[in-house]
Amino acid sequence: MDFINSLFGYPLGFVMWAIYKLVQNYGVAIVLFTLVTKILIFPLSVKQQKNMARMSLFQPKMAELQKKYGKNKEKLQEEQMKLYAEEGVNPMGSCLPLLIQFPILFGIVDVIYKPMTHIMHFSSGIISQAADIAKKVFEASGKIPQNFAGYQQQLYIMQAYSKDPSAFESIKGFSEQAGNFDMKIFGGAIDLGAVPTLTWPMLLIPVLAGISQLALTLYGQWYQKKTNPSAAQTMGAMNAMLYIMPVFSVWMAFALPAGAGFYWIMQSVFSFAQSIVLNKIYTPEKMQEIVKKEQEKKKRKGPTYMQRVLEQQKAMLEQQQGNRPQRQVKVDDDGEIKLSKSAQKDMTSKIIAEARRRYAEKYGDDIDESDTE
Repeated sequence: MDFINSLFGYPLGFVMWAIYKLVQNYGVAIVLFTLVTKILIFPLSVKQQKNMARMSLFQPKMAELQKKYGKNKEKLQEEQMKLYAEEGVNPMGSCLPLLIQFPILFGIVDVIYKPMTHIMHFSSGIISQAADIAKKVFEASGKIPQNFAGYQQQLYIMQAYSKDPSAFESIKGFSEQAGNFDMKIFGGAIDLGAVPTLTWPMLLIPVLAGISQLALTLYGQWYQKKTNPSAAQTMGAMNAMLYIMPVFSVWMAFALPAGAGFYWIMQSVFSFAQSIVLNKIYTPEKMQEIVKKEQEKKKRKGPTYMQRVLEQQKAMLEQQQGNRPQRQVKVDDDGEIKLSKSAQKDMTSKIIAEARRRYAEKYGDDIDESDTE
């Protein structure tokens, strides 16, 4: 995990460094940095929004199939695959942008939690010395943070420096940078290197973290019910988990330095604004037009890969019917052909053999005929 964080953290760290050099305030830099990273991953968010909207329009047809073939799981799966192919819908389309965003988000967190690495550009040796001194500062005050050695250690070091700058004089060049590093916001009322408490105004960070996350959650639920009521009714357990997130945000904001909580607030605020913009652009009506145009475009280009696979399976089925005795073929109540287990196994073997043959033709590999039997 540290490798992934560093891999994405260092490039984004230079972005944060450039922003801080411009504004000379850590809090303002976090706001602008969050905005910049939101813009960078905006194309992925658009793609995710389009896929989610397309799946929302797709759900009524899926519900009809489940109602019709609910008792026949194999037939239901077959018909669902046909519908995916006909509509040009990728069931994993909404997941891919999320998977791509995850490592980027890890890099963003790495930048926020490590200002000494990404903004002040201290070496690991200097940071290690500073951590030892910071631990002694906390010991002298009677309380060492429980997760001092954790991922947010650099924020704790900055908190210790604000408590006793003279303790760090033994580290050459440390005070010159750390002393000029402004981590205070709201006119110096809140120190982003300090851990929030129930006292005012530090209490604002956890409260705003919870409110911003709750607002984002409520808006998402409201829009889901408005545009896709049937899907919203089936998401009861997930909805309950979503409401836990605001409470979790408050708890974490009390446990970590305020810089982390302030970043979560900005992340929720910009996510809320982004959701409103995307929902205004990609309305269900707009998506109907987009889907219709895409389907017409795909028809002009010819069958999709999924459609070709289904056509091959159908051809193999017809061939199987001609080579096997009639007693192996049955017809269900919907008039669909059902094969015996031996026929299904034979058809599967033929499909695999055909796929291997095509792969060998494309890449010039030899086929081991014994593997296809």
